[in-house]
Amino acid sequence: HMVQDAKAVAMNTHNAAAVSRWRESNRALLSSVGQVRRAVTVTPDLNNLHIHEVAPPRPPLPGGEMPPPRPPPPAETDDEDDMFMHAPLPNQPIMMAAHGLHQEVRQWSSKDNDIIAAAKKMALLMGRLSQLVRGEGGTKRDLIACAKAIAEASEEVTRLAKELARECTDKRMRTSLLQVCERIPTIGTQLKILSTVKATMLGAQGTEEDQEATDMLVGNAQNLMQSVKETVRAAESASIKIRTDAGIRLRWVRKQPWYHY
Repeated sequence: HMVQDAKAVAMNTHNAAAVSRWRESNRALLSSVGQVRRAVTVTPDLNNLHIHEVAPPRPPLPGGEMPPPRPPPPAETDDEDDMFMHAPLPNQPIMMAAHGLHQEVRQWSSKDNDIIAAAKKMALLMGRLSQLVRGEGGTKRDLIACAKAIAEASEEVTRLAKELARECTDKRMRTSLLQVCERIPTIGTQLKILSTVKATMLGAQGTEEDQEATDMLVGNAQNLMQSVKETVRAAESASIKIRTDAGIRLRWVRKQPWYHY
């Protein structure tokens, strides 16, 4: 009926009787639908429900003791802790330079930050170089290999910093980052040469030539660690002004002291 009544209204919308019949048909249809729903709805059987059933016993409350404090999270590398556990002495200038860089970068997590990871590696290698130069274990070959590894890590820091500078939208920050990072490879190459010279004199400590080689190596190590430190600072500043579509993923997350966890 509703379809026929709707057709009659469509043919003449001014026919009050047809409109009235269409409304009545609508109401009848809605009422019928409601009755069908009631007919098919299953009424739950409440005969098996009892209000006076006994509740299960309450489980015992946990003891009143405070939970033990959370232990500190493990350090990112054990090597770092072993190498830089104690502040170096004034007669360990290369170790002091390595320690200075380590202090700068240890505040940052190296997770998702390749610049920090490479800088931490450099600090660790420089600490090892200090031990080799002082004759604390190792051979001439170890000293040369260590200096070579530092030079390679220098190239990596520079490559990452340049990549970041290319995507930095702030011209002043970009220039500042490039100025500090571009001198790193040259100092790294000098370190390789000076370490090779020093290695040839490992058996002749105390001579004037040996002292001169050591002094030059110390100055070079200090320059290198300082340049990497400045590059890390410039990279952190430049990271704020990176093009959003750059695709560079460098997260600067400060590591909390263990007692903050």
